[in-house]
Amino acid sequence: RRKGWRRIVLLFNFFIPGATQADIGLKPLLALDPTFELGWGGWQPFTWRAASEEASFARYSANGRPTLLPIIQIILNRGVADGSLRRWVSTVQRWDFERVVPAHLDAPIALGPAQFAEPFDFAR
Repeated sequence: RRKGWRRIVLLFNFFIPGATQADIGLKPLLALDPTFELGWGGWQPFTWRAASEEASFARYSANGRPTLLPIIQIILNRGVADGSLRRWVSTVQRWDFERVVPAHLDAPIALGPAQFAEPFDFAR
């Protein structure tokens, strides 16, 4: 069950994480089994690298610290040059709060204004 959770988190937060070896050629299509019980023929266009899967998940989960997905960091980087992202983080830091409710994964997170800014350190 934990293995499945790790894989779901890594796959859907990183699209194709480094813990996988993508094979989107004909090989996975030729291996389809029409009798597969779930109806999709067992199609998996990638394989998991067990050691790096666990290491990648441990790094991403960061012992429960809040993180920003790489794709969100890329989007937010548009506000780095003009300082708008830092201004927004500074504004939120002035609010009085004790928890944050993220859009995904565990919620709510016991988190105050100082900890809220940590995931945005990439923008400094």
